[in-house]
Amino acid sequence: MLTVPGLVIPKEYEQGIIVIKSLSDSDVNRILEVLKDASPSSEPADIATMLRPNLPEISDTDIQQFAETLHSLYLFRSHSDVSADQFAVDLAEATRESGNPKVHTTNPEELAALERKLKSLLKVRPLSILAKALGLQYDFANIFWDAKVLSDIRPVWDGDVTKPPEGIVITQTLKLEYHYVGGHGEIYVCLDNEDIEQLISVLQRAKDKVTTMKSLVKVSSMKILVE
Repeated sequence: MLTVPGLVIPKEYEQGIIVIKSLSDSDVNRILEVLKDASPSSEPADIATMLRPNLPEISDTDIQQFAETLHSLYLFRSHSDVSADQFAVDLAEATRESGNPKVHTTNPEELAALERKLKSLLKVRPLSILAKALGLQYDFANIFWDAKVLSDIRPVWDGDVTKPPEGIVITQTLKLEYHYVGGHGEIYVCLDNEDIEQLISVLQRAKDKVTTMKSLVKVSSMKILVE
């Protein structure tokens, strides 16, 4: 059976785990009742908005933390390719190693209760579908992060550099930043005016193709999960 060895709870999601630990069985049932009707494209903010009326005793901040943590857990589980039950076991076990006293526990009853709640919360079909869709969207060696064009003026001398240059050359450099497994990379590409026009044309063509594909999907009554 696949497991997630050495699983560590990131600090930004510790409060979400604390909220999950504090949930009663009644709270979990209310959450599941709401989330079963969620859209597969729901973002953490959407989830928090849906849950707000059903969890009046929990603060807005804690609900938002819970939604962000749950969303992240689904994505991580999908990427790890482990079952929801096993992931819940691994995650509950990770609380043993946490340095946060509000997360940390070695109490068997608390661990069993947390594991039970996680197993329920990690089997919401719309969120599982979204996690799989996002996993497919970013299943590439390199993932785009950012881009900018750096513009420079380069003077041209012909001999004596103590005199004014003969003229200048305008250069454009496309900087692409991307993520890959294990790090962050950059690539710099020199462009001239024709290159820039070609890039604009290629990107516009890509937008037009997306518009066409969306119309075809609507005709087939299929859902666009992520774009």
